[in-house]
Amino acid sequence: MLDKIKILLGIADEDESKDELIELLIELCKDEATNFCNLAEYDKKLDSIVISMVIERYNARGTEGLSSVSGSGVNEQYKDGYSSNIISALVKHRKIRCI
Repeated sequence: MLDKIKILLGIADEDESKDELIELLIELCKDEATNFCNLAEYDKKLDSIVISMVIERYNARGTEGLSSVSGSGVNEQYKDGYSSNIISALVKHRKIRCI
């Protein structure tokens, strides 16, 4: 998964400076996806979604939650969570939780 993410982010294979950060994001996103889908353990079927989640989180570093910024009038808008594409993909794998 790390190699695919590095390719999509345009990070050279030899550049290992971001590997630790990306591995941490992979772990966090796997946990989030597993919890969101109400699964007992991570399912490999979620790999492509997790890759997208990691890329979103990686690209949002430093601007977490910021979705738009205006000019001199200073107008900032914040988003909550992941893009609608990722949420839709996760919902397809979500299990009903009975209590």
